[in-house]
Amino acid sequence: MIDQDIKKFVLRLLLRKNGDTATATEIKLAIRSAFNAALTEGDLDNYIEQLEANNYIAGTSDDLSGTLWALTPKGKIRAQSLSKS
Repeated sequence: MIDQDIKKFVLRLLLRKNGDTATATEIKLAIRSAFNAALTEGDLDNYIEQLEANNYIAGTSDDLSGTLWALTPKGKIRAQSLSKS
């Protein structure tokens, strides 16, 4: 269950950014702050990868910041539905 909670948390996090991007580091720090669980760096990367594979988020490479993540249209719709429930 925590896996789904973390994924939903990431979608809500990106929705609150109002179209701005977030670095993987920013997302990981937010997850660590919100969840009191022993999560490895690999676990955190896996959550991001799963959201990307399901087309909820997309990343673009930036030479200065690394990959910048944002909601896809599908991810925005899903995140908005989570915020209403």
